[in-house]
Amino acid sequence: RIQILFEVVIMQRTQTVLQCLEDVSVLGKFQFIMAFILIFSSIFNGYLTFQFQSLSIRPQIECSSSRCLDYLNAGKDICNIPKDEWRYKEEKNNWLTEFELTCDRMYIISLGTTIYFLGFFLSVSPLCIFVDKYGRRSTSILFFVLCTLCVMLLWLSNSVEQVLIVRFIIGALHGGMSIATCVGMSELTSPKYATLFMMLSSAGFSFGGGVVGLVSKWCDAWQFTMFPPFLAFSLCAGLLWYFIPETPYWLFAKGHEESAIKSLNIVAYYNSKPPIENVDLISSSGEVITAKKSQSLSIIFNTDILRRSIAFLSFNWFTVSICYYGLEFNAGTLGDEYVVMMLMGCFDTPFKIALFYFAEKYGRKISIQSYLGACLLCLVLTGFSILDTITVYGNFTVKTLLVVTGRSFGGSCFALFYIYTAEILPTLVRSLGMSICSTSARVGSLLAPTVILVNEISPAIIYIFIVMCLLVAISLLRNIPETLGKPLPNSIKDCERLFNKHATYLDKGLLEEEN
Repeated sequence: RIQILFEVVIMQRTQTVLQCLEDVSVLGKFQFIMAFILIFSSIFNGYLTFQFQSLSIRPQIECSSSRCLDYLNAGKDICNIPKDEWRYKEEKNNWLTEFELTCDRMYIISLGTTIYFLGFFLSVSPLCIFVDKYGRRSTSILFFVLCTLCVMLLWLSNSVEQVLIVRFIIGALHGGMSIATCVGMSELTSPKYATLFMMLSSAGFSFGGGVVGLVSKWCDAWQFTMFPPFLAFSLCAGLLWYFIPETPYWLFAKGHEESAIKSLNIVAYYNSKPPIENVDLISSSGEVITAKKSQSLSIIFNTDILRRSIAFLSFNWFTVSICYYGLEFNAGTLGDEYVVMMLMGCFDTPFKIALFYFAEKYGRKISIQSYLGACLLCLVLTGFSILDTITVYGNFTVKTLLVVTGRSFGGSCFALFYIYTAEILPTLVRSLGMSICSTSARVGSLLAPTVILVNEISPAIIYIFIVMCLLVAISLLRNIPETLGKPLPNSIKDCERLFNKHATYLDKGLLEEEN
């Protein structure tokens, strides 16, 4: 018996969660299911984000009187023309025509998207505390189910007030859903695949914005545009429930080592890899976690490396958000709104795939700086008025092409910021820290719909503001550590060891508690 016990002890070995995950996390069945859920849900998150704008585009009108023609030829708005002297050329039943969002009610179009982002802004931090407390899997399933029910309510709405209330709730659920699924994916997938999946997810979000523009252009009844997201979220909830376990990082950080190993073995089973056996899990700093630790917002602000990184990253998230959404809502000044929205939605994909390659080869920080710099250059070039007279195709000018390209460069960084931020933060405050950055991004999103109103003063204002933000964001990135090739930290001690060996805790009690 002593000999058998001795052999068992000798065979027992210690490994980090990352080492175990890399043993079982190949590009197999499990990763494809995770990628499908992430990308598919992102497509329809983008679909719902830009839905109000695309369903509120005014159809072309035709006059039934000579006075109406004179008004239009003089460049006057239809609000100056009696309603009985004009009509829409096509019978399109969208939100603008059904709820009469013209003239003195036109502000509701901007309000609809602002309310969506307001829901995201107000909910993302509370919901992400919920995600850190109760786990990634269960909260993701809950958010998908609730979002499915809300899409059904949106389908049944018969007034613009009901639409606005439901969209506020969907925006709130979008905040929790995006953080829970992205963090869950990063904790269930090897880092070399996580970046690729996040890039494809971000491309899916942009593609969803293009899809809703296409559907809105060709669909005569807005109610039918609710069916695709209803089906998508229902499917994602079912796949999460059936296939995806709780993440081993979260379970290990909570002190549930056996459950963490079971989670890893579920991944191994789907990927046809041998199970993890005779292993004691340790953090990347060598610490064996055996009990649940109390973590809170104070940890982020009392740890120098985390406080500085979150502050600088938050401004970068804000900049990318105002760039992405601000230029999207500027589509009306660039030509046919449906076509420009579809072009912006599809144009992002090659930029994001290229960013994945650069991020894996040269690092996260230099890749983001390069893309933001390219966005800055494109927007500066739009200031040359001669470019607005050179036609590329149809009624699209060089300026249109530069704006779409600059938006693609800036918006492509969104997905990489999710990965970059997750790689800096320790496990138990990862969702909370990302929610702080995401909240900053929502400030930019809330400001974006005002572009429609600002354009009435001068279209140049939005470009000047974005250029100034880009200059500050690029300079702040110099002070954030690089994470390429480093494991996800489980504790503050891991962050100190990985990113700043000379950093000190402002609150010594935190270090004593962790020790």
